[in-house]
Amino acid sequence: MNWLAKHILFLHIAVFVIALGWIHGGTRPDWLLPVLPWLSLAILEWLLLCAQPKKGELLLESRQRVWFTLTRDKLFPIALVFTLLLVIPFFNVAPAPIYDEATKTWQVFAPPVKWLPFTPEIRRHGVVVLWFIPVMIIVLAAKHGLLKRSKRILLEVICWNGAALALLGFVQLAVKADAILWLTKMQGDFFSTFGYVNIGAAYFILIGAISFGLWVQQAAEDANLTPLSTLAPDELQSPLIAHRMLLPTLLCFSGAIATLSRAGILLSFVLFVFFVIYGICYIWKRIDLGVRISILSFVSALIFSLVVLFFALRLEGLKRELATITWKAVIERVSGTGQYHVRVAKEIASDYPLFGVGGWGYPVYQGVYLKEEDHKNFQYVGGSNVHNDSLQFMAEHGYVGFGLMLAFALGVIIPLSVEVFQFCRLKPTGGDVAPSVFKTHWFYRLPPVVVAICAGTAATVIHSFGDLPFRSPAVLVVWLLAFVCASGWLPVMKK
Repeated sequence: MNWLAKHILFLHIAVFVIALGWIHGGTRPDWLLPVLPWLSLAILEWLLLCAQPKKGELLLESRQRVWFTLTRDKLFPIALVFTLLLVIPFFNVAPAPIYDEATKTWQVFAPPVKWLPFTPEIRRHGVVVLWFIPVMIIVLAAKHGLLKRSKRILLEVICWNGAALALLGFVQLAVKADAILWLTKMQGDFFSTFGYVNIGAAYFILIGAISFGLWVQQAAEDANLTPLSTLAPDELQSPLIAHRMLLPTLLCFSGAIATLSRAGILLSFVLFVFFVIYGICYIWKRIDLGVRISILSFVSALIFSLVVLFFALRLEGLKRELATITWKAVIERVSGTGQYHVRVAKEIASDYPLFGVGGWGYPVYQGVYLKEEDHKNFQYVGGSNVHNDSLQFMAEHGYVGFGLMLAFALGVIIPLSVEVFQFCRLKPTGGDVAPSVFKTHWFYRLPPVVVAICAGTAATVIHSFGDLPFRSPAVLVVWLLAFVCASGWLPVMKK
């Protein structure tokens, strides 16, 4: 098999992920429509025809293996049912609610088939379809069509793409650009390709966390500080190569802060503290006193430099946003206290419990549920969304749709969690693993990549309680692919 045939699936998946980030973070459906459907179909084709063969495996055998594992994967039926759920509303359209000025009431219309999923506007619902179906295809393709080495490379490609986007954001700030990619004029704040800075912050935080995990993993492997290595015994790396992922780590976390998103600033600080503590704990017992002193000195100098730069450069925008971050403000934002959006979303979900009101149906139906006092406090800027992913998805897709979303996400996360748990409890006779691994505590068997992905996921989920990061397919695909590709750092164990 030639090189292109062996790697064509990997190349298409990488292009897909890169394209989502650069096309306004996946939030420009008019730009995505000519790209994503055809790219997704091509990936599906290459998955079934040119999946990466294992060592000594023929192309026909790799096809049979992929089809066998794909059809028996629990994600496969979930993806099929969810796809059906998303397609039905195109044929079951209900007229949008109309406000009657004479009676001062809303007229709400039923769809042709009341007990099936529906949508008030096909174009709005089509945007969600444009997100979810391609993302599910990509996840299944990466899980079943890529080998472990390609999964590791793909995750690194994702991180370098995030670093490039962060660098673009800094260039735009330096030249005081007023348009995304110098093409799309923006009235409000934006950073890099993200017109909504909170989504941009979530994207850079997630990729920054993944980059940190890769950096610790690769640096620890190079210094023989990890019991399990993905490097060949005779594979030597220069310090520049071993620590290459430090650059995207710094760029992405700096990008998250540069968005001036309050959530991005706060979560970046929390993750920074967590990663410093975790990184030191991971290597502390296996380094000598001199290295320990050097690490503590470096961390102290880094923190001191950041504080000095903050005050010396008089970063007024950052200071202004920091001043608004209070414990009360965080609780109100996450809990939705005092926001009519939370109540409206819950009432919509209560009235349409099974299938909701269709993709992006919340902005269409929210007026029906507004009270008199809500009109006085109406949120004109950013008021078309709940700013709580779970509640908005529940209102728009009901318990069935939201349940399928959650089932698909858990179907990606749980297998990796089980695999990691089994590896941490592995006995010397349990797999083809070096005996030295069993002399270490389970904490050191946890791949830093997996720990970092879980930390980034926790930050993104917390962010989603007060905003809408998962309504960006760029964030969604990075999050899911991270768990799929993390298995590349785990050994193959005997069944």
